[in-house]
Amino acid sequence: SCYKEVGEYKKAVSDCSKVLDHDNSNVSVLLQRALLYESTEKYKLGVEDLRNVLKIDPGNRLAKSTLSRLVKMAD
Repeated sequence: SCYKEVGEYKKAVSDCSKVLDHDNSNVSVLLQRALLYESTEKYKLGVEDLRNVLKIDPGNRLAKSTLSRLVKMAD
């Protein structure tokens, strides 16, 4: 989503959420929303999305590395 570049994080998160309402196993959208949550310091929400990614795609490297970073920040 191009919203990220302009800093419209809430709109971008909302758009991701709309996609996930229809397709809750969309890994790329879950990852994107997790990164948006990280950018807005909503680490626990990001962790939740990343755990869902790993349920669907247990070998996802980006999800694993981002998850370990967000778990530390969420504490």
